[in-house]
Amino acid sequence: MLIASTDRQAHVAILAMAALILMAAGGPACRRSKPKRDLAVDARSAAERKPGPSVDLVGTVQDSHGTPLPDALVIAWPKDKHPGSVAQARSSPDGRFILPGLLPGTWTLLAEAAGFGTLELDRSVPDAESLVLALEGEGRSLGGIVLSSPNRAEAGAHVVLGGPGVRWPRETVADGHGVFSFAGLGLGRFAVRAMHGKLVSATASQVIEENTGHLSPVRLLLGSGGFVEGGVRDDMGRNLPGAAVDVLTMPSDDLPMGCQSDEVGNFIVGPMRPGRYQVLARLEGHILLDAPEIALSAGSKVRVAPRLARAALVSGRVLDQNGSPLRAVPVSVVGLVGGHEDVIVLPGALPTAAEAAELPPGSLARQGSIRTALSDAQGHFEVRGLAPGRARLEVSPADKLPLRREPLLLAPGDARDLGDLVVPTGVVVSGRVLNQDGHVLEGAQVEARAAGKPVRPAIRVISDPQGQFLIRLPVGEYALAVQAKDHAPQSIPVVRAMGRPAPLEFRLAPRAVSPDGGPPLPSRGAPAHRQ
Repeated sequence: MLIASTDRQAHVAILAMAALILMAAGGPACRRSKPKRDLAVDARSAAERKPGPSVDLVGTVQDSHGTPLPDALVIAWPKDKHPGSVAQARSSPDGRFILPGLLPGTWTLLAEAAGFGTLELDRSVPDAESLVLALEGEGRSLGGIVLSSPNRAEAGAHVVLGGPGVRWPRETVADGHGVFSFAGLGLGRFAVRAMHGKLVSATASQVIEENTGHLSPVRLLLGSGGFVEGGVRDDMGRNLPGAAVDVLTMPSDDLPMGCQSDEVGNFIVGPMRPGRYQVLARLEGHILLDAPEIALSAGSKVRVAPRLARAALVSGRVLDQNGSPLRAVPVSVVGLVGGHEDVIVLPGALPTAAEAAELPPGSLARQGSIRTALSDAQGHFEVRGLAPGRARLEVSPADKLPLRREPLLLAPGDARDLGDLVVPTGVVVSGRVLNQDGHVLEGAQVEARAAGKPVRPAIRVISDPQGQFLIRLPVGEYALAVQAKDHAPQSIPVVRAMGRPAPLEFRLAPRAVSPDGGPPLPSRGAPAHRQ
C-alpha cells in the first residue's frame, strides 16, 4: 500500500555527471571559483536521507471513559511532503487497530466512529509509546434476545446491526440462551435484525440521544422469510462474476442485505421479511441499467436479472483561443434522462474526505450521473464511468467562458475522443450597483441577455458586498437588467461586449408603496450610466 522512495544515490551520480559536462562546456571563460563537491560524501548523505524500513503502527480507539470502540475508522496520511500514501484500518472488537507499512516520519491520524467526536493528531513513526485515540463521547451497549417463538430462545442466530451513521454493518451470534449484545455505540439511530436458516426477524430500531437512559433489551422474533435469486448480466447478455448485489427494503430500514455474484454471475440473497424490495448491482467499469422492484412473501423465492452496461469514456484536450493548453480545467459529463440531469439520491453513511480520496472511481455515486475530471498540463482530460445514452459536456475554466456541448450520444463501452475543445476568453463587463443615495447594494441580480435573441438563456451574477459585479460574455450586444429586493429594477437596452467596455453603474430607487396598501408600485431611479 505504501510506496518507498527512489534510490537517491543514482540520482546524485547523474547530477554529478551533468555538472562536469556543464563545466567543460564553459571552457576557460568560467573563471569564477566554485566550492568543490565530494561525491563520496554526497552519496553517503543520500543514503542517510533514504527512509528506513516501513513499520506497523498499532493502537487502540476508546471513548472518553476508556471503553474500547469497535469498528472505528482510522486513517493516516504523511504530513508535509515525506514519502508515503494514505493508509486506513478498522478497529477490532477490543478497539485495537493496525496501520501496516508506514514509512518513518510524521503522519497525521484521523479517527472516527458512528455517534462519537472525530479526533485528528500528528504522530511520529516509529514511536515507542503506546497509541490511544480517545474519542469524545460515551459508548453504550444495545442487547436483546432472539426468539423462534414467543417463549423459546433461538441459540446461534446471526444478528446484524446497522444505521445511517454506521459505516460497516456489525455482526454477532446469539449465545446459548439467544442473548446478544453490541457494545461501543455512540449517538444516533440503529437498526437490528436476526436470521437463522430460513427464518428472519423484523427490523427493530433504537435511537440513542444525549439524554437517553437505560436501553431496554430488544426482542427479535423469527419468522419465515423469502429469498431473491438471479444472475447479473451485461448489455450483451454475458455473465458478470464478482458483481456486488444489494437488496434494499422499500422504504429503507438502514439494513440492506447483499452478496457477490459467483463465477457465472449468479447470486442468492436472504432470508428477508415479506415486503417490497429493490435490487441493485454494481461492478467496476459498468453502469446499472435497471433496478428491479419486487414483492416477497413468506417462504417465496423471486428471480430477477439485474443488467449492467459497459461504461463509456470521453476524452479530449482543452485549449484557449490561442491554441495553448489549459491545465486543471474541470470537465464534466452530465447524464441526461429525458433531457434533464440524472439526479441520484444515495442512502448510507458518507466517507470522510481523506477516506474518499483513496476510494476507486464511482464508489461515492452511481456511475453515469455526473462525472468530472481535470485537464492535465497538456490540456488532456479523460472522463470515465459514463452511462450509455444522452449526455452533456461542460468545460468550466476559471477565467474563460464556459463551454457546453450537447447532446453526446454514448454507446455501451464507447471511447469517444472529442479532440480539441477551444474555450474563448470572452469579454468582461463589470460595474457596481448602488441605491439612490449612493450606498452599495449587495446581492443584487445582474442579468445579461443577447440582444435580439430571446431564446438564448440569460447569464446571471450577483453583486458582492461592495456592490460590484463582473460578468463574462461572448462578443456581441446584450441587454442588461438589475433587480434587488425592495428596489425598482433597472436596465440598459444595449451593452456592447467588445474590447474593454467601460464599467457600468446602476442606481436603484426604492419601490413606491401603493396608497391603498396593494402591491408596491414601480418607480424610476437615476438612469444607469457608464463610468
